[in-house]
Amino acid sequence: MMKSIFFGVVALMFAVVVMQPEQVSVHAADPNSAPAGSEDWNYVHKNCSSKLHDQINMEFGASLFYLQYAAYFAQYKVNLPGFEKFFFNAASEEREHGIKLIDYALMRGLAPINDKFNLAADYALDNALLAEEGGSMALIALEKALAKEQQVTKSIRELIKICEGDLNDYHLVDYLTGEFLEEQHEGQRDLAGKIAMLKKMLVTNPHLGAYIFDKQNM
Repeated sequence: MMKSIFFGVVALMFAVVVMQPEQVSVHAADPNSAPAGSEDWNYVHKNCSSKLHDQINMEFGASLFYLQYAAYFAQYKVNLPGFEKFFFNAASEEREHGIKLIDYALMRGLAPINDKFNLAADYALDNALLAEEGGSMALIALEKALAKEQQVTKSIRELIKICEGDLNDYHLVDYLTGEFLEEQHEGQRDLAGKIAMLKKMLVTNPHLGAYIFDKQNM
C-alpha cells in the first residue's frame, strides 16, 4: 500500500515538472499575451498603442485645420467675428483632446508620440472656400467642419474597436467612450443644426443672412 502511494506521488510530481515548460513555451508563443516581468503594469497591445498615437496626431491635425478657418474669418475683408470665435474655440478643443491623449499615453507608460507623428501636411485653405463670396463661404466652412468631425469620430471608433479586441483594454475603451465620443456626437449635432439654419437664411439674401447668422448663432 505504501509503495503504491509513493509511486503515485512520484508520478504526479513528474507530470507537474513536464507540464510547466510546455505551459511557459505556449505563453511565450502567444503574441497577444502581456510580457512577463516588471513591465506588466504598463502593457498595451502594440496595435492599440499604434492606433492611439495615430489618434493623437489626428487631434492636433484637426486643431490646425480649424485654426486656418479661424484666421480666415478674422481677416478684415471677411470680418465674421462669430465664425472666427467658433473656429478658434474648435481649434483649442482639438488641441486639448490631443493633450489629454498624450497624458493618457504617459499614464500607461507609453511614449507620448511615435515616429509617425507628423503635422507637415498641407493645411492651405480650400480653393473652393476662397473663391466664394457672401454667405456661401460660411456655409462651406461649416460643412468642411462637419466632415472633419465625422472623420475624427470614425477614427475614435476604430481605435475603440482595436483596443477592445486586443486583450480587451477596457480602461482605454471606457475612457474614449465617456470622454470623447459623447462630445463628438454633440459637436456633430450642433454643426448639422447650424448648417440647416444657415441654408435657410441664405435663400433670401446671402450677404445679410450670413451677417445675421454670425451675430445670432455663432
